[in-house]
Amino acid sequence: MRKLMIALLVLVLALGACTTTRQKLSPQANVNAKTANVYYAQKNVDKAQDFYEKVLEEHPDHAISLRRMGDIFLHKGENFPDKAVEYNKEAFLYYSKALDIYAAYENVTDQERLDVRSMNRNKEGAWARIYRAGDVLLGQGETQKAMEIFELAHELQPEAYQPMIRLKDIYQKEFEDNERAEEILLALVEQDPDNLDYNLETGAFYYNIENFAKAATYFEKASELAPANLDNLISLSVAYYEIAEYKDALSVIQKAMDLGPPDAGILETAAEIADKSGDQPLKVQYLKDLVEINADVDIFAALVSTLNQTEEYEEMIEYALKWYHHDNTSRDAVNFIILGAAQTENDTLRDIYQNILGSM
Repeated sequence: MRKLMIALLVLVLALGACTTTRQKLSPQANVNAKTANVYYAQKNVDKAQDFYEKVLEEHPDHAISLRRMGDIFLHKGENFPDKAVEYNKEAFLYYSKALDIYAAYENVTDQERLDVRSMNRNKEGAWARIYRAGDVLLGQGETQKAMEIFELAHELQPEAYQPMIRLKDIYQKEFEDNERAEEILLALVEQDPDNLDYNLETGAFYYNIENFAKAATYFEKASELAPANLDNLISLSVAYYEIAEYKDALSVIQKAMDLGPPDAGILETAAEIADKSGDQPLKVQYLKDLVEINADVDIFAALVSTLNQTEEYEEMIEYALKWYHHDNTSRDAVNFIILGAAQTENDTLRDIYQNILGSM
């Protein structure tokens, strides 16, 4: 027991020294701080809280007491699910106050840097738990309670966009209140016009309600902020396509394809845009690239039909033959082979496939 008391006394003296390095306490507050530290070391958080609160009544800006109060409420938030949001909120606020005080320190020590890092991590953890609690309630059908928590999360950390986006989704999807959803998004963009997430979300909102002109405005801004954002470039291209700005749509989709090997979805979109732009050779090229990675009957049909329109009969035969070998039940593929053979005066090929057509 004597060894234990000595160890605790050493701890108290060490922690007490820390309390006086930066901030002087009155004699009584110093005793309260040391007592709180002992209870904290013993993991008696309720008693520790009582004495840290006494310190803070007299010295509201005592950083170590504020930090320990944050730790205590973070611990309570983890162990008392029914009050998790309330306790995590308190932890967040105490850490915020302590961090503000630490930020004013000059000649910061290595230990203080570690303290700041730990507090920032815990503060973010407290906020994340609050936000997740809103998601849990939403999943349980407690929409109103979830909304209150998302509003709290936004109030605590306005720079985090997720809570307001969740509120926007609730108004739009559950209440079918596009007007309120729009208000939230526009307020976010006004608050931070160069925020990529806000512009992407607002563009997506207008896209989903088929206001493609407005959607394009926000996707354009997002493209300025993140030129290599592939998903945004595709969205912008399709928005241009929907408002018949085909040249702009084609220009943007080509930028998207320059970022790396395009997938089937991008190539299909690019082919449609090229068609609307009146650039049939480019449409053919995109369809050729597309059929190499997605040998779909509809893609073969679109490619062969376009080659027929552009009077590229040799290539039309080539791809009609590939189409037939891919699907030897397709009468359309055989008819295009016969048509191409007739146009190129290839009687042998024409006769072969007329016989095949007759046997189908």
